[in-house]
Amino acid sequence: MTNLKNDINGKKDLSKIYLWINLSSLLIALLIMITILIFFKFLPAKMPLFYSLSWGNQQLANHQQFFVLPLSIALISLLNLSISWQLHPSQYFFKRVLLISPLIIGILLAVTFIKIVLIFI
Repeated sequence: MTNLKNDINGKKDLSKIYLWINLSSLLIALLIMITILIFFKFLPAKMPLFYSLSWGNQQLANHQQFFVLPLSIALISLLNLSISWQLHPSQYFFKRVLLISPLIIGILLAVTFIKIVLIFI
């Protein structure tokens, strides 16, 4: 009986950890959004964002287009969180993947944003 209690409490503790991991990706998105609002007064009107396009004016984006980064982090995070809540408890691997992936995506997009901003500082 005590093993069952420990197993149930352990799963509850893990779910809290995964929830905080997911919420940290939303925090990253919020920090990027605040940074856009504060620091873009001091940066050029157009900066490169779309590196997959051919070289030149097509890669440049205005300040409003940089909000795509934090909004995509938030959207992916909320979508993965809602999907993971719908999964059956026996599908714990998929739940973990859905809850950890927004943090990885958030970190990658935050590093991309920081590198773009640091080009002009």
